[in-house]
Amino acid sequence: MLNDVDVLEKYVRNEIGTSPDTWPGGWPGQVDAALLDAVFSVRARYGSRARGTGVYGAVTRWQKERKVCNDLTYLATYDPSALRKITNDGKISGRYKAEVVIEAAGALSAIGAVRSNDFEHRMAEARSAYLSVKGCGPVTWAYLRMLLGLEDVKADVWVRHFVARAIGSELSAAEVSQLVKSVAARMNVSATDLDHAIWRHQRSLKSLV
Repeated sequence: MLNDVDVLEKYVRNEIGTSPDTWPGGWPGQVDAALLDAVFSVRARYGSRARGTGVYGAVTRWQKERKVCNDLTYLATYDPSALRKITNDGKISGRYKAEVVIEAAGALSAIGAVRSNDFEHRMAEARSAYLSVKGCGPVTWAYLRMLLGLEDVKADVWVRHFVARAIGSELSAAEVSQLVKSVAARMNVSATDLDHAIWRHQRSLKSLV
């Protein structure tokens, strides 16, 4: 009898193929940009790289302001209203995303996760610090890791819908993440690349409805 990994692997091969494209995103070496992207992406359009709109626009405007985006101690002390003017007035959990970013930067800095290369050596502490901030959850933590260049799966609504359609039942974000990672390992591909391929495929189907 086929298990969920078998079923999802077959579905991925049929719907996406065996060689997902490399994920084009991420901000390796730019922890400020990665943190902004992770938080501001929640329930928001990513936007156009060409026009500088949406989440992408918010991040790139900060990059222009900051020049070097790899020191969370600076972001942790930034004025929330000033950051909102640079980024946008988006909210999450009843709070401005700019405030959430600044608090998360402070929590991460406090445990020594200040620059991108600090995370690999303080992963457990960094995860706890990030999740301690209202508005920061496990899904965006996984996305933050991806944005920093670490392999992970962002089990957002698009990816969860794809998996549910494949196996015929709804799973938690954690279960979906582990299942996609297992399939990626079976196929000998990057979990991050497979996540993005699933996300892009599912999103394209929704746009046709």
